[in-house]
Amino acid sequence: MRYRLRYCLLPILMLAPVAQANLTVHPMRTSLDADKGALVRVYSQSTQPQFVQATVRRIIDPAGAGEHEVATDTAEAAFALTPVRFALASGGNRLVRLIPLRPVERETAYRVYFEGVRPPEAAEMTLAAEASSASVGVSLVWGALVNVLPAQGEVALSVRGDQLHNTGTLRVGITGLETCTPSGACAPHVLTRSLYPGGSLQLPVVVEPGTTLRLRYRLTRDGYREHLRELTQDTSAVAVKDTATGPGGRSP
Repeated sequence: MRYRLRYCLLPILMLAPVAQANLTVHPMRTSLDADKGALVRVYSQSTQPQFVQATVRRIIDPAGAGEHEVATDTAEAAFALTPVRFALASGGNRLVRLIPLRPVERETAYRVYFEGVRPPEAAEMTLAAEASSASVGVSLVWGALVNVLPAQGEVALSVRGDQLHNTGTLRVGITGLETCTPSGACAPHVLTRSLYPGGSLQLPVVVEPGTTLRLRYRLTRDGYREHLRELTQDTSAVAVKDTATGPGGRSP
């Protein structure tokens, strides 16, 4: 089952030979950089104890047509998890730390999965005494999105025809756009999309010479603060203006 990045907040249903793992995770989206980690808390919604395992996968071409995930190892991962495996009591919760390991050159997306698994042999007898025997059932596997930010990020965008290109090092969460003629008449267009560094997307309109594209977007580290950038054909930004639209949070 494959989801586009903007739908990552939904749990994934999988069949597994373990007791039903009733978990919730908060937050479902977070970010970290070279000098600041992040925290994710896992909550039990089950009346039985369970054992939870966390795994990290890197997202290739996030929000793009070729989006897919690949396994990561310690030598390549930008951050580490602790703990990776842990017991979760009925109704309890556990804090998982995301610890930066190495810097990234441009914003990179990962997904951290949390799922119920069979306990190790040493703990299995203890859990078995408190829980019913394991059976095949539906387990909820929660995937939390993690954006790793570069130390010195840059927003750089360009327009060529009906294509918008992200040539910078930060993801832009596009919330809307307008095209404006030299006379000042502007027409709104619907566009809600994340555009990661190195990516491009097709605009709903061709930006003709002399027309200005007004792009509204949010950045990962700025929460709900909205930015306005004006672009013309085959040029980089000619004007930048920031506005605040609400309290801090994560952009969609």
